[in-house]
Amino acid sequence: KNMKNIDLSKLTQNIKVISGRDRGMELREKLKIDEKDIDEEIYEFEIAQDVYSFNSSCFLGLFSDSIKKLGEKKFREKYQFKCSELIRMNIEDGIRDAVNKANPLG
Repeated sequence: KNMKNIDLSKLTQNIKVISGRDRGMELREKLKIDEKDIDEEIYEFEIAQDVYSFNSSCFLGLFSDSIKKLGEKKFREKYQFKCSELIRMNIEDGIRDAVNKANPLG
């Protein structure tokens, strides 16, 4: 399968801290993530190396519905992230939060 690249810096114009649930939801709309969730493609999100925070409220605004719909394993297969180690830790926190919130026992 081809991997489609999505460069987040095109949408976040030089912002070094990507934060806020509202911004996440706005990105979800702009990127048509609901449609991407159900297509056959694999996406690689590229987050600029100079971004030093992608906070979990923004990540959840962007992806919590996807994680609920797809489950963690399928989400990780479908959406991949090209980013610094620091941002990778933010993303892992976001996935963990989404999984815990999606689990009614969590």
